[in-house]
Amino acid sequence: MRPTVLALIFVSLTVFLAASCGSNNTTTNPPPPQCTPASPPAFAYALTGNSSNIVASFTQDSCTGALDVTSPASVMTGFNSEEMVADPKGRFLYVANIVSNASDQATISMYTIDSTTGALTPTSPPTVPTGFLPQGIGIDPTGHFVYTANSDGNNVSMFTVDQTTGVLTPTSPPTVAAGSSPGTLVVHPSGKYVYVTNQDDGTISMYNVNPLTGVLTPMNPPTVYGGSGFQMTIDPAGKNLYAPNTYSNNTVSQFTIDPNTGALSTDPVSSVATGQQPVWIAFTPSGNYAYVVNRADATVSMYSVNSSTGDLVPLSAAPIAAGGLPWPIAIDSLGKFAYVGDEAGSQVVIYTINADGTLTGAGAASPGAGTNDVVTVAPQ
Repeated sequence: MRPTVLALIFVSLTVFLAASCGSNNTTTNPPPPQCTPASPPAFAYALTGNSSNIVASFTQDSCTGALDVTSPASVMTGFNSEEMVADPKGRFLYVANIVSNASDQATISMYTIDSTTGALTPTSPPTVPTGFLPQGIGIDPTGHFVYTANSDGNNVSMFTVDQTTGVLTPTSPPTVAAGSSPGTLVVHPSGKYVYVTNQDDGTISMYNVNPLTGVLTPMNPPTVYGGSGFQMTIDPAGKNLYAPNTYSNNTVSQFTIDPNTGALSTDPVSSVATGQQPVWIAFTPSGNYAYVVNRADATVSMYSVNSSTGDLVPLSAAPIAAGGLPWPIAIDSLGKFAYVGDEAGSQVVIYTINADGTLTGAGAASPGAGTNDVVTVAPQ
């Protein structure tokens, strides 16, 4: 019996060795490439104006989207600030300080941005007066003009930007009339047009921009009916304007923009359903995907964008949770990450933007208080 057993052992060992050799010759997938963090890095800023009146500063990890606190971690703003805007070239940051009511002079806080560390430094002087209750603030794509929508003044303040210091100087004239209680403001990607929501009469004011002075001139007609939303947005190609209907029917209305005049279509071309109380909308830089923050049910709705019509098409994925009381949303310049400010949770919720446009939670960062606005900056 022993020779038979030895033979069997020999055969088994031969088969095993052959199999082992064969496995060494199979092709294996190479490991995924290692991500190299961007240099210089991008930065993110969270405004906590309604609670602590600070701007918290973060360095963005371009591989994971994580936000790391800078040094110093924050700077003070004026009283009761609600919105901010960054220079497109990443040099300056401006914060609209609402103050309290029409009897108090509101201001804009002005900062320079350190392109290496992201640290904010107040300019000299640190503020400039603006209109009463400036709820919205915007900057043109060249970084030469800044505007605020002044709710208690029913007008828009206009400023030029010193390209060396970042200090703002009022234009002449310093304001232009708007509708009743103007709330938010958006500048067209071409820099030729400005649009302002008027909260009390449900319209959108439309303006032409003087390219030399930045002064706004109302279009003819000066307004279109525009729903009841907060933060309007224009797609990156400048073809359509989108306005959330926060207080009416939980939709986003879409308006076409005349390529020759900048005028909005008289009536919304279409609308798409959102979650409860949509307040903010943002696009990826490619314009392929859009995201709507729903304040009442604390979610973000996700959409693809029809490249021909601009229509928003809901993705199959269900809206994703967004903290306790979400408000703003910002997307980084590479279109890899989305950041949602949470007023109730004192956090900035971080998401990875997947190839199919869906969002995946990627953690959170703490600015120390409830967040009113978030902007991302990629210094050039």
